[in-house]
Amino acid sequence: MKRFGLVIGLLLLLLIGGGLTSLLIANDGGGVLPVLQIVGSPEASSTVMTQWKANQLFALVSFLLFNLVGIAVTLAIILWFLDRGTRRAKAEGVAAAAAAKQQQ
Repeated sequence: MKRFGLVIGLLLLLLIGGGLTSLLIANDGGGVLPVLQIVGSPEASSTVMTQWKANQLFALVSFLLFNLVGIAVTLAIILWFLDRGTRRAKAEGVAAAAAAKQQQ
């Protein structure tokens, strides 16, 4: 019962947050909650995306994705070689055990 109450409370919190967000969007940021605008220049604002900021964001995301794919490929190759070696060693062990059994 406590979990159900917790889920209901979280859902209410999400609904209230969504309602406040929709009110802020509908009123262009004015009205319900006080929003302080610290700077008027779009170059210094953390909420306004200018062209150079978009270019920097694209470069960062591209760099991170390229490196993550490189890491994944490297790990895949290493694990493939390790698995290949393990399978080869198991096969040699089974073959050696069969040869030893035939000799007896």
